[in-house]
Amino acid sequence: MDSLPPELLSRIASFLPSTADLISMRLVNRQYAAIAFRPLFGLLRFSGRRQDEAPPWNFGPAPEAALPRGHVGRTRTVEFGKLPEVVDEILGSSLARYTKTFIFEPAYYRERFWQDYLIQLENEMHEPVDEVEFGPDDDSDGDDWEAAIERVLEHRRTRPEREANIIDAAQTTWNEKIAEQKLNEEAVAVALTRLFQAMKFLKKIEIRPWEFDGRLLFPGLESCVSYGIDVQRRGSFPSTRFLEIIAQALHAADRRIKHLNISEFFADHLHDSSATRHLFTGLQHIRMDVIHVEFLADEARKAQVLVDLFKCAQPTLQRLSIVAGGDGADEAGETPLVFPQLEFVRLGGLILSTPPLVRFLRAQPNLKRLEFSNIYLSTPDAGWPSLVEALPTSVESWKVSGPLGHEPVNADGPTAYNWMTTWIPQELPPTSGWKAIPRKYGTYFARAS
Repeated sequence: MDSLPPELLSRIASFLPSTADLISMRLVNRQYAAIAFRPLFGLLRFSGRRQDEAPPWNFGPAPEAALPRGHVGRTRTVEFGKLPEVVDEILGSSLARYTKTFIFEPAYYRERFWQDYLIQLENEMHEPVDEVEFGPDDDSDGDDWEAAIERVLEHRRTRPEREANIIDAAQTTWNEKIAEQKLNEEAVAVALTRLFQAMKFLKKIEIRPWEFDGRLLFPGLESCVSYGIDVQRRGSFPSTRFLEIIAQALHAADRRIKHLNISEFFADHLHDSSATRHLFTGLQHIRMDVIHVEFLADEARKAQVLVDLFKCAQPTLQRLSIVAGGDGADEAGETPLVFPQLEFVRLGGLILSTPPLVRFLRAQPNLKRLEFSNIYLSTPDAGWPSLVEALPTSVESWKVSGPLGHEPVNADGPTAYNWMTTWIPQELPPTSGWKAIPRKYGTYFARAS
């Protein structure tokens, strides 16, 4: 292999499946060490979790998967308030200059978290009792059943008192961390600017909230999954704030990226600025996962700031994915945004008004593939068959998965979940021009020959 050109060796190295393989390759000689270095450190992750720590389960639009064993890349465990110290370490090791993908999910301590935790405990007191909560000696017959239920309810009622000292200690820690975050916020922005200046090959940024199991931080808590607590308060996730901080740093560093992936995005917190416009300009791939569904029916309020920022990506955008949130599906009577290079659109977890969705799709001149998952079309008499019939001729294939529905025919009244009529993809007639191909994770449609 020593006689192979460096370009081919680099290509071979890109197929090595794990960190261990690349480390072994680096030990061969100096040439191989230089070639293996780039893929080995092509991914840099600033996270509140360790590299080998699996994310807690969540029920959001896109639950985070654990990194595969031996995953190529490096994770640096970091708190938001201490980020400048970590950036100094990274820059001192020269790792940043090899980074192509940057994942940003530092430990971030939000205000009112433990108040929301207590609210969750209060809410749980009123939930039905499940048999899995019974003790090993509880019987499900007669009076014993009622006694078992009462024991579970009493255990719930006394939980805040049992955990009181732990919660007080946790709140004290939180207050200290929040104060540190506020004190160092400007230093964090400066540090990220320096980091991005060193990332000559940066192409992709993923922004996620820190998800943690409180039992690992404060032993003695019976259960505490941060995602389930954060989701109770609308707009509590810091992802949109992270987006703006990163946008400011990219702008100051005069660095642009091609791929943006943000989880738990909240459009109401986004601001139109020179920094956010800089971030969106030139993007080729955008994925936004939003836990709080923005209704895109005709009467819905539209996030105009987000639409304006999408205009910055109009000339370059190729792939767009919106899961459980809203994008540029326009209100009635408005002209949809046109993305000349857009080839792929994925929509999931949405309630959509059919006419503006059709206008948006038909306005894209090079649209080739579509994916729909958990979509409800809210326009009466304009359900899935109408949408399929109106798809632009440029679309070569589309895929559906999860429950799909639309308004009943000849229905009156407002949009409502309980009015949904389930739509089965196989209901398309042979004359539709599409051939259904059932697969493990959904139904794939291709043009009938």
